[in-house]
Amino acid sequence: MQEMKLCVIIGVMLVCVSGLHGARPFATDDAGTVEQGIHELEFGCDFWSKEAALGLGFKHGLTERMDLGVGLAYIIEPEEDNGFEGAELGVKFALIPNVLAASLAGGFGDAAYTINGIFTQTIGPLEIDGNFGYEATGITGEEGTIIYALAVILDAGAYAFGVEGTGNKDGLQAWLVGGRYTLVDGFAADIGVSGGFEEDVTMTATAGIHYEF
Repeated sequence: MQEMKLCVIIGVMLVCVSGLHGARPFATDDAGTVEQGIHELEFGCDFWSKEAALGLGFKHGLTERMDLGVGLAYIIEPEEDNGFEGAELGVKFALIPNVLAASLAGGFGDAAYTINGIFTQTIGPLEIDGNFGYEATGITGEEGTIIYALAVILDAGAYAFGVEGTGNKDGLQAWLVGGRYTLVDGFAADIGVSGGFEEDVTMTATAGIHYEF
């Protein structure tokens, strides 16, 4: 039961966090912000065996350098954990547009928050995104942990493929391999498979859509 719950938590994190931060299916954030006046909607589903969770993320470009977003997750299976997870509100500010940014996210109804530094470097068709931050579950951060993530994504026109790894002060925690396909400008579908670096964590599949309007 503990293993199942851990897998579901990882899945919910990937759905909800990627909805607020990195472009699906990746959880690693990039330094870009949503264009001013533009809305961005992401919907995803994580599933594997008897586990399933839905996630929804919405972001709006407030200024040329800042966007604001909200994310929500719902656990479908296992039945005993069925229900909504706490919604999360996040803001991102570009220090150097498309290169260096910082974000702050916090949950409604609890004292959890995340501060994240984001770096993006493009080398030809390759995009490298690196994150380093702090995640706390108390206002003073007494139960917090250092978090980090790295993603390498190959842009092949309408297609994009990549791999990522995420971790905290205890070491690497999760990996993901996935890609997305842009059907039309502003609308993309994605799919990925993720897992943990510990033997007792099973894999999770994820699929979703990204829409800008």
